[in-house]
Amino acid sequence: MKGPKIVLLTDFSPLSKVAMNYAVKMAANLNAEFTILNIVRLEGMPKANLKLRQIEKNIAQISEEEGARLVKEITSSIKGDYAISYKAIRARTVAEMVRKYVDKNKTNMVVMGLQGASALKKARLGGTTVSVIDECKVPVMAIPELAKYRNMEHIVYASDLKNVQKELDIIVEFARIFGSSVHMIHVAPVMDKKLEAAKNTVTEIITKMGYDKLDFQLILDDDITTAIDGYIKKTKADLLTTFTHKLSLEEKLFGRSVTRKLAYQGTIPLLAVKRK
Repeated sequence: MKGPKIVLLTDFSPLSKVAMNYAVKMAANLNAEFTILNIVRLEGMPKANLKLRQIEKNIAQISEEEGARLVKEITSSIKGDYAISYKAIRARTVAEMVRKYVDKNKTNMVVMGLQGASALKKARLGGTTVSVIDECKVPVMAIPELAKYRNMEHIVYASDLKNVQKELDIIVEFARIFGSSVHMIHVAPVMDKKLEAAKNTVTEIITKMGYDKLDFQLILDDDITTAIDGYIKKTKADLLTTFTHKLSLEEKLFGRSVTRKLAYQGTIPLLAVKRK
């Protein structure tokens, strides 16, 4: 059985190493194939300049050397049934690099570090992690700087109650690999007839799925992100999963994406899956 193909993003920072170590430990015994990607760029410089082209070539060579050392470091410290390689890619942004690679290579997941952001940065269009989540067509797992992989015992699935069947199919398939409990939650300000009907529908779907480690809870709260964060702490969750869509300009400008807010305040890994 072929294992998953996982892309690891690096800038050789301590944060990116935390993310890579987490991902490799998570999938080391799944016959996984890891590809470490690093961006090579000289922004705003004319490519016709031979001297600058030589500088870019030198940067790429240094990147390859650092990448080789990184691969050696990981394989010597984490044992398992996996393969790992390194690739430097020329691109203007990290999101563009990921998009170019994923379009040409089968990829099951992208993993990267997750750094918190200031209120000012949130108000702008977002950081690298959020940009990759916005653009990437495959699931993106964002790992906070203090995360250490122990297990995948509890997964919290924050749902807006749209496409429940399709989304649960994806999450339960992932959960079965690790034998994880999946805690599906929906946060709403008040209970009404429409929400009660949706709750009954979800209960029926869960029963038919036949996965005995799957449950659903409706949480009444005005603040979605605070409620989800509180539930994560209550259940001592190991992973938060959300489903995303392509953000409109208004959502980017005013920060109305719940996934975006959760990414910025992340205390555990966030698995963001793009809706199709």
